Amino acid sequence: MATTVPAAAKPSDVGDGGVPSFYRWSGALPNEAGVVLAEELLPDEFSVATAGKAVRILYTARDGITDKGVVPVSAALFLPRGAPPEGGWPVMAWAHGTTGIADICAPSARPRGERDSRYIASWLDAGFAVVASDYQGLGTPGIHPYSNYRASSYSLLDSARAIIGGRYGAANAVVLVGQSQGAGTVVAAAGYAPSYAPDLQVRGVVATGAPNLSREAIESGLASSATDVMVTGAYAMIGYELTRTHADLDADAVFTEQGREIEAMVGSACLPDLMKAAAARNLDPSKAFRPGMLKRLWDTDVDLRSFPTLDLAPPVFFGIGAADTAALPMTTLALVNDLCSRGNVVEAHIYRDKDHSGVVNAAAPDAIVFAKAVLEGRPLAATCKP
Repeated sequence: MATTVPAAAKPSDVGDGGVPSFYRWSGALPNEAGVVLAEELLPDEFSVATAGKAVRILYTARDGITDKGVVPVSAALFLPRGAPPEGGWPVMAWAHGTTGIADICAPSARPRGERDSRYIASWLDAGFAVVASDYQGLGTPGIHPYSNYRASSYSLLDSARAIIGGRYGAANAVVLVGQSQGAGTVVAAAGYAPSYAPDLQVRGVVATGAPNLSREAIESGLASSATDVMVTGAYAMIGYELTRTHADLDADAVFTEQGREIEAMVGSACLPDLMKAAAARNLDPSKAFRPGMLKRLWDTDVDLRSFPTLDLAPPVFFGIGAADTAALPMTTLALVNDLCSRGNVVEAHIYRDKDHSGVVNAAAPDAIVFAKAVLEGRPLAATCKP
């Protein structure tokens, strides 16, 4: 199926544009979150090898910026081959890693990479329906609140709500699964779920390449990351986002002149190009932001950028790459220890020689065993439990 892009589609000041007209919903919105608005087949090159059905959907999710009303959000939906089992397919709600803020970076609007395609196929082969949210504002109009974990949590939980029932043969038996930014999202979403989505049966959480988003870890990480060129692109996205959602934050006051060069790219380029641009300029955050502004950004909406709670109802699986330099193993293990100390059920696996990306598929067999165990009520190989 051919994908057409309207000639008038252009990047806006919040990264909108450059995607098919499907992403721009013009009809009335229901008041309820988790309602499918539209569906169309995914182009073959955007699908994964073992999918029996692959579509993109628009659905309603609660606005995580204002915490009021609903907004249209896009997602890809992959169903296994064959008929659903009695009671329906269990749901794997996939939370993707950082791609960018521009609409063109939405995973459902582009061919999925080999790593994620292989990973999603593993879950399909294990009998899971996979719904992969793009998150609020990524693909759809409005800014993508990249660092707002309330927004990505709502988008993730509402994507699962949207597909449950007869239309897609999906059961209300959900495992939240995420990598990197998405790993932070699934831990946050498990914290939001009891109050935000008590109707949703979240049975387990799977996180690979997980950042530690407790307030203490965020504070301690600021100094060490200030001279790391590799994080400048992500930090520029946070500055871009917050200067457009907070009137008291002016981009010229936040960024240096060099930093503004990277910030100017955020609305039309995805993370790999931002990282390349920062590396070419040898531009680390200490040079991209004016003095004191990194701390000012982190203090803005800190409640939305950190986990809402570390008291989680479902068991949590962590896949940790021993060679991960993006989510350092010791910081993830500190999160594991914090969760264990609070009485959570945690199963943690360390994968030798695997980096931030390599850990995803290395952990897949263990993660699927964990997911099936929590769905079936079987014992876990828990690292800690009450």
